[in-house]
Amino acid sequence: MSKSLALAKEEQENYKVLVVDDNHHMRQILCEFLKDQGYSITTVKNGEEAIDTLSAHHFDIVLTDLNMGQLNGIDVLKKTKALSPHTPVIITTGNSDVTYVIEALRYNADDYILKPFRMTDLLERMSICLERIPPLMCTTGAKENNDQSGKKSNFLSQDRRVRPAPKHRKSNNSPS
Repeated sequence: MSKSLALAKEEQENYKVLVVDDNHHMRQILCEFLKDQGYSITTVKNGEEAIDTLSAHHFDIVLTDLNMGQLNGIDVLKKTKALSPHTPVIITTGNSDVTYVIEALRYNADDYILKPFRMTDLLERMSICLERIPPLMCTTGAKENNDQSGKKSNFLSQDRRVRPAPKHRKSNNSPS
């Protein structure tokens, strides 16, 4: 692997992704695939864990299942947008009912993808969402500031580097 490709991989590893799904197999597939693409992945199994994790850590993008029990993907979406309005949220679901799509869009979901989906489609949607993050709102590379009480501040540090979203190659068999 060339030095420039390795460097690009290092930059991709700085993108922090939260994967929320109650299906262990789905979490495992997404985690392995996205790690192979160079993303830094955190997985949780339900909405409650997602909200706790979102309250403690910053993510560049959130992938959440819609139907998960007591707290669903819409709850995760609302909490993400309340904590970090510019963090993209992609809702994944096996339910094609348009009512859920409308509700997700009403709460500012950045995308909505029906299961089963092709991983290349997910990568493309993630890349588009990451490209739309306003430069000063990117949480990646930002250091958490602590006030004197030791609590985390929502302000970004002076480190405002923004990396381009990962570029994904099209397979040889896809149309040009």
